[in-house]
Amino acid sequence: MKNLLLLSLLGLLLALPRLGQAQAPAAPTPNFCGLNLPLESGYTAVSGSEITGPAYQLSWMYLDYGVMKAYPPEYIRLAKKKHKGAESAPFTCTLRGGLPVQGTRLSYATETGGMAYQYIVCGVVQGQAVLVDMTLPLDPEKTADLPGVAQQIMHLEK
Repeated sequence: MKNLLLLSLLGLLLALPRLGQAQAPAAPTPNFCGLNLPLESGYTAVSGSEITGPAYQLSWMYLDYGVMKAYPPEYIRLAKKKHKGAESAPFTCTLRGGLPVQGTRLSYATETGGMAYQYIVCGVVQGQAVLVDMTLPLDPEKTADLPGVAQQIMHLEK
C-alpha cells in the first residue's frame, strides 16, 4: 500500500512541471478561398491570409463586391506611392482556374540594391471577390517560375 502511494505521489510530482507549461498557440493555416495552403520550409503564416519568408511575401484579402472596382486601383496607387519610382505594367492571369483577370505588376529597386516585383490582382474565386498581393525578388516569366504555393493560387498567361 505504501509503495502504491509513493508511486502515485512520484507520478504527480513528475506531472506537475508539465501542467504549468503554457502551450504555444497553433500557427494559423493559410487558406485561400477554401484551399488550405502548405507552408514551405523557412516560411511563416503571419495570418490565415498571409505567408512570408526569404524569397516571397504572399497575402490576400477578401473584398465586398461594392468596393471591388474602386479598392484595387487605390491599393495599387498606395503601393506605387510607397515604392517611389516603381514602374507598372499590366499582366493577365487566372486565380484558381477562374476567368482571366487583369492585374498590375510593379517593379522597383529595393533598399539592398536588388529588384522587387509586386504582383497585384483582383478577381472572383468561388463567388468571393479577392485581392492577391505577391512580392518576389525575381520576375517570373511563366507559372512554373512562381513559388509552389503561389502556383496553387495564380496561373500566369505568358
